[in-house]
Amino acid sequence: MALIHDIQAALLDELASVGGVLLKLRFLAAKLDDNVLEEWVQDETEGYPDDVEVPEYRKAQITYTGSFASFAQQLNNVSIPTYIISKEAGERWVKYEIRDGLPLIEDQTKRVNDKTQFGIDASNLKVLLQDKIYSGMGIVDITSRIDTGAFSRVQHAVRAKTLDFTLKLEKQVPAVAEIDVGQAAVSISYEEQQDVKHLTQQVFLGDVTNIHNTGDNANVTLSVTKGDTESLVRALSHEGIPVRDASELAKIIEHEEPDDAESPVGPKARSWLLDKLGKGASEAWNLGKPVIQKIITEAAKQYYGLG
Repeated sequence: MALIHDIQAALLDELASVGGVLLKLRFLAAKLDDNVLEEWVQDETEGYPDDVEVPEYRKAQITYTGSFASFAQQLNNVSIPTYIISKEAGERWVKYEIRDGLPLIEDQTKRVNDKTQFGIDASNLKVLLQDKIYSGMGIVDITSRIDTGAFSRVQHAVRAKTLDFTLKLEKQVPAVAEIDVGQAAVSISYEEQQDVKHLTQQVFLGDVTNIHNTGDNANVTLSVTKGDTESLVRALSHEGIPVRDASELAKIIEHEEPDDAESPVGPKARSWLLDKLGKGASEAWNLGKPVIQKIITEAAKQYYGLG
């Protein structure tokens, strides 16, 4: 069985360890020479270092209850609003970053039962919140709680992202299905390598481009040298369009004339774009249609020297 199919089968088996699947993914990343993917797998399996920002799916809400007392009364196990804690003590007290590796997280979730509770040391919080919750009442004790489901959600997110990546990878780079343990290296073209790197960025790290938003008013910043087709391909691929598609479009733009400065995209390029959008390019590239149109329009304008 091809390595990528072995990974997919394991991901669909709910009883299979996600940590074990990641070891196979790390092997695949090495074969693809994808350093970014290897680093992501390493962080997920061994844990995220303190100086590395954790993904959103590894951030959990911390809730608190407290006991308060004065000479006249005492309140026990009272919920403390997270707004007050965030305002008075800082955001880090209400957001917990799950930095543990997947093997440890899986072991923790296996031990979860109705009495299991996760929390952090909140002793210093007592000092920060004194006289900030109830006027005239001191804080006797504060107890923190992290939803145990947060750890299960990390496993689910990693499983879902890995499956999404392997399915898209197999579609964009068919040669990946020939990779298996113990077999000779598979030849992958430069364009395919660029597609792999872009896909890794898109699925695991978020689509990082020069686009500030995906609405109609999205701002696009490109740098295309007039008449330089390679420069055009680089600019398009940098903004999120796969290298193979960027190369196709660049050849079309190279061999046709623009309509005018306001509509620099010629009829053949427009036809190509409509065909791609009709086949789901917006979803595959993870870019909104208005953004795609602005990227291509600006790129063509610079290529023709119209702007």
